[in-house]
Amino acid sequence: MLTRIEIDGFKTFSKFSLDLRPFTAIVGPNASGKSNLFDALQLLAALSETDVHTAFQDLRGEPEEFFRHTSEGQSNVITIAAELFLRATGNDDFGKKFSVPSQRLRYEVELQIGYNDVGAPLGIFVTNEFCRSLKRSEDSADFLAPLNPNYGRYSVPFIRKNDSGDALLVRQDGPSKSGNPMQFSLREASRTALSTISNADFPHLYAVRKALGAIKFLEINPQAARKPSDRFEKTVLRPDASNLAAVLNRIREQTRRPDRPNGVLSDIAADLAALIPSVCGIEVQADDRRDYAFNVKFTTDLSFSSRVISDGTLRLLALLTVLNDPDRKGTLCYEEPENGVHDGRIPTLVEIIRDATVIRSASGQTFQVILNTHSPKVMEELRDEEIVAADLISQVVPGSERVNTRTRMRTGVTAVSDLFEPEKHLSRSEVDRLLQRPGDSG
Repeated sequence: MLTRIEIDGFKTFSKFSLDLRPFTAIVGPNASGKSNLFDALQLLAALSETDVHTAFQDLRGEPEEFFRHTSEGQSNVITIAAELFLRATGNDDFGKKFSVPSQRLRYEVELQIGYNDVGAPLGIFVTNEFCRSLKRSEDSADFLAPLNPNYGRYSVPFIRKNDSGDALLVRQDGPSKSGNPMQFSLREASRTALSTISNADFPHLYAVRKALGAIKFLEINPQAARKPSDRFEKTVLRPDASNLAAVLNRIREQTRRPDRPNGVLSDIAADLAALIPSVCGIEVQADDRRDYAFNVKFTTDLSFSSRVISDGTLRLLALLTVLNDPDRKGTLCYEEPENGVHDGRIPTLVEIIRDATVIRSASGQTFQVILNTHSPKVMEELRDEEIVAADLISQVVPGSERVNTRTRMRTGVTAVSDLFEPEKHLSRSEVDRLLQRPGDSG
């Protein structure tokens, strides 16, 4: 789970920081930077898994476009930092169990455009990386208290620069640790040191990598979601929901019992019925080739295949599948949940999402949802502490007539606007006014 994000030099972000909760809703007009935050999170997640070039390719736009442009010119440095809560135990990719004595960690990465002698860009490179434990005294995520996080006693960072600043030192802290840290050159580094961690010899860094890699984005493509799924298809929902049938089948097989033959599919159907009252069930079938498909049943005794049900129904079904998945974990980023939902059903939808993120101390498992919305109706249903208000502000450069813009996101929403700091806090009526501002993109 992400508890804090800091961004500088990326698109509209300048010295930006935001504390995150298990359920956080970024509320603001179009063109306020809401989608830019998701882009930064997507880049951070990708950098934990792959090389820099591929990480930028997966974003919308050319790599240089993601470096902040101001009236003084273009920045050539991006820094992103995240604070995380990690599960205390786990298994690596080879089935080896590991434990994480320090569950609160901070990870930072710096990227820079490299140029040759005549000023032509050579590429984007990792120029710094850092990871350390957080102390209890630094931890402001009070919502984690039911989980009683372990803080450990690690004074030496897990990743840091060497004394000469030309390499990264990566400390092994697992059972088979050696005395000397691993060293990674920073001379035109094309990927993060974190992305090379593949086993439990580095339990803390492995857990950080998995936590960042578990930041998922749901951008449902109804045409893709309608298609049958191959029986060998992966069973974690893809961002476009193209394997929805396979995921529904896995959930049914994983959770079915003699007294409950559809398992958790019954819960998904119940939530869908709360949003679309005519729905009464979901069926998964396998054809002769063992491809999986699904139908949605209605109270009229009719059953419609995925090929003909509406885009809105598919969008809701995919979201509810993620929220009810017994294997759900990590962070889900989801834009405009109000799309395709009748205003009268939005209170139910918000409550379903909120319930999926409730911290349950018995399991120690956490699941986080970060929403983007410009819907006043969604905002009405949010609690004060769940709201982050986004807007784009302009500031005059001291000593000049030039103006720079940056994204601002504020928490601390209150019912009234008495005795608060305008840069950090605001009232609900002000958020309402923000939502009335025109814009053309997120």
